Amino acid sequence: MKKRFFFLSIGVLGLILLVLTVTGFSSQAYQSGRNLYRELELFHSVLRTIETNYVDEKDPHDLVLHAINGMITKLDPHTNYMTAEEFNQWNQRFEGYSGIGIYFDVLKDKITVLSVIRGGPSEMIGLRAGDRIIAINGESVIGIKRDDVPLKLMGPEGTEVTITVERTGVKQPFTYTVIRKAIHLESIPFTFVLKPDIGYINVTRFSSTTENEFSEALEKLEKEGINSLIIDLRNNGGGYMDASVKMVDHFLPGGKRIVYTKGRIPESYREFFSSERITKKPYPIIVMQNRSSASASEIVAGALQDWDRGLVVGEASFGKGLVQSQFQFDDGSALLVTTAKYHTPTGRVIQRSYSDKSFEEYYTEVYSDSFNQANREHTNQPKYKTLLLQREVYGGGGITPDVFLTPDSDTLTTILGRLVLSPKRFFFSFAQQCSKKNPGIGKDFNLFLAEYQPDAETLNSFYSYVQSEGFEMTRTQFQENQEDIRFLLKQHLAAAIWGEEARYKTQMLRDKQLVEAVKYLPRAAELVQKAYGK
Repeated sequence: MKKRFFFLSIGVLGLILLVLTVTGFSSQAYQSGRNLYRELELFHSVLRTIETNYVDEKDPHDLVLHAINGMITKLDPHTNYMTAEEFNQWNQRFEGYSGIGIYFDVLKDKITVLSVIRGGPSEMIGLRAGDRIIAINGESVIGIKRDDVPLKLMGPEGTEVTITVERTGVKQPFTYTVIRKAIHLESIPFTFVLKPDIGYINVTRFSSTTENEFSEALEKLEKEGINSLIIDLRNNGGGYMDASVKMVDHFLPGGKRIVYTKGRIPESYREFFSSERITKKPYPIIVMQNRSSASASEIVAGALQDWDRGLVVGEASFGKGLVQSQFQFDDGSALLVTTAKYHTPTGRVIQRSYSDKSFEEYYTEVYSDSFNQANREHTNQPKYKTLLLQREVYGGGGITPDVFLTPDSDTLTTILGRLVLSPKRFFFSFAQQCSKKNPGIGKDFNLFLAEYQPDAETLNSFYSYVQSEGFEMTRTQFQENQEDIRFLLKQHLAAAIWGEEARYKTQMLRDKQLVEAVKYLPRAAELVQKAYGK
């Protein structure tokens, strides 16, 4: 015990010396260091007293961890300390992981492939949605818990894992040997021509691969002859700032400020400008956002709005504009500490106010009707002017859209919500069976999209299936939800036959915000014509 506290004391002294060295031993820094030393000595004494005298034995590591988290709550909602395990999981959101590249769930005690990641090892060997993994490295995994699956399938890049697979219609299980590789989670899962001449790009995160994905998506759409673009940033919580800057760079002439950061110390001030590379032709752009669009998403929306390059539609964004600098420690843990704030080109602060409210209030207020209404009415919002056309835009945190669009309401009833969210994945499983029994459905996707509706026989079969699986739903309840069930079946059939992009395109048939957004393309065209004269 004495040895542990000796090292803690040495660490405290080292921290004080570091503070004095960095600040140049000024008298003010010296006094600050003395004060900090006293407070750390007090903390050390309290920790030592608790460990020595408290009625129950406590792990000092846990006590220190609680102390760190308590300290952070006095700062802001986005400064965050993560253990090594938490930091690795956080990194996977943007960097990916090493594995076989599948989305899965455990259905009827078997690892069931829901979809395969494009370009991943599973796609290369021909694994399909609906396949069931029953053994890994020769060991049965029937009955495995969901959380234990990654422990079996993930591993160092280049290593092998052997999986035994059942497939509907194939009598005997077969075995694949898969070489694990780095799996980069896609930033842009869907890119296609929405209507003649209208391109659509769905961006779900800003990661290290976003720039390449976005460049490829634009090139694909432009080869198909688009002359307008919708960038969908709804529910995009952000990610790497550099990725958002590079996205905006596609659409602005060189030398235009995209974003800048400013904090307490001079070194925190940084500006980011568009490059001199050849800019994409100035076709009209609509940026879609909602209350879950945050951080890097807001950099994109704010820059395109400030430079009159794109029309922002949807809801007011989240308002997350704090710069987190990353400090990783020897034990693998990390501190993401706020060092500056993001500003749009006109000087608007992206960060929403977090003072005088609890963290819970800060995170939940943005989803209240009063929050969106206040943004609609520009209550207490400072006014700014766009840089070319001098249009009025608003600050105060987040990006206020040029056009407010009512969000799609969740129309699912309680009973249908239970059916959709059931771990048995009724719609997925039934669609897999139905697509194989009715191969004629899958001849022409465009015809399917425009005309196909599950008929009465298909609906009755689905009702019998969920009943046989023990789901409690009366025939009356089923009939009351029949329209939504029919549409959900159509979505899952599209995915079973043509893949996830087909499911997404089918879902768009009822995306009211997107349908409405398309109607504002003439206004976006007028904007770009006035600002850029082409």
